[in-house]
Amino acid sequence: MSNSIPPPPEVCPGFIYTVQPGDTLFDIAGRFNVSLSDLIAANPQIQDPDLIFPGQMICIPTPVQPFPTIECCLLLFRINVPILPDAEAGGVARVFQVPQRPGNVLVSTIGLPPPEFLGGNIYVAWIRRPPLPPIPFQLLQTGPVVIEPGVWVGAIIFGPDEQFAPFQDIVVTAEIAFPVTEPNLARIALIGLFELCRPQ
Repeated sequence: MSNSIPPPPEVCPGFIYTVQPGDTLFDIAGRFNVSLSDLIAANPQIQDPDLIFPGQMICIPTPVQPFPTIECCLLLFRINVPILPDAEAGGVARVFQVPQRPGNVLVSTIGLPPPEFLGGNIYVAWIRRPPLPPIPFQLLQTGPVVIEPGVWVGAIIFGPDEQFAPFQDIVVTAEIAFPVTEPNLARIALIGLFELCRPQ
């Protein structure tokens, strides 16, 4: 039987810790706020969890943080759209994210001129979340309400446990066609910052 210290695992979803004299896996798990079962699972090279050695390098997995529950609304403010005589452009976005349930974002705008005014053919809402890519969804025009211009609305639904918030902001842009992968920042009509999202 060899007394050599086993090497650290090849893959570590966290960081490497060097075992100190007197350490046990139970103590290490408590010190770094991870469950003992997660610590054991991250270190398959340890054959007997009751037997670790000073100087041995083990993986401390990063604790999985449940993503936050978010229910809020944010206002979308006019950018690049002049104040029109018949209507003031604006909008609202409703954000809903709860662990283990489908989430969604609903965007509704009013007073926007036709997208051709900004050089596009359609309106697209974007959930921007750098450094990740933005999430686009198309807005569709409803019928006119009295003398108001048509209302543009759109929504996107996320799967259970699919985190999309917090994010940077939501922008509405005029685009040539859908699908698109990046917003045309020269054609922003509305913008709303997530930090201003207020609980419902």
